[in-house]
Formats: sequence, structure tokens, C-alpha cells
Amino acid sequence: MQSRRRFLKIFGFSSAGAALADAMSQSKAVIDEGGDQAKEEIEKLKKAYEELDARSKLILRLLLFFSGIDILTSIL
Repeated sequence: MQSRRRFLKIFGFSSAGAALADAMSQSKAVIDEGGDQAKEEIEKLKKAYEELDARSKLILRLLLFFSGIDILTSIL
């Protein structure tokens, strides 16, 4: 009787640990994929910004500055 309880207790801990490890593995994969997608999107936006003419760049910088997002104007 005692060995069966011990076995079930150990089995419960190990299955919970396996489920936790699997969930962590899946979430890491999702985060990595999301990071890669974000990097690709940033590169697309940089390329699109570089293709703008000088007047459009000035308008965009002014819009960002007056909207309070002036921290991004130094990047652009």
C-alpha cells in the first residue's frame, strides 16, 4: 500500500514536471518566432522609410515629434 502511494506521488510530480517543461518549450518557440517576425517587420519599415522623399520624411518627423513620440525621430 505504501509503495503504491509513493509511486503515484512520484508519477504525479514527474508528469507535472513534464507538462511544465513542454509548455515552456512551446512558449519559447512562439517567442522566438514572434521576435523574428518583429525584426522582419522593422526591416521592412526602415526600407520603406528610406524610400520616402525628403518632404515626406520631414512631415513624418514632425508628426512623431508633436505626438510625443520624439524618441523615435532620432532613430529615423
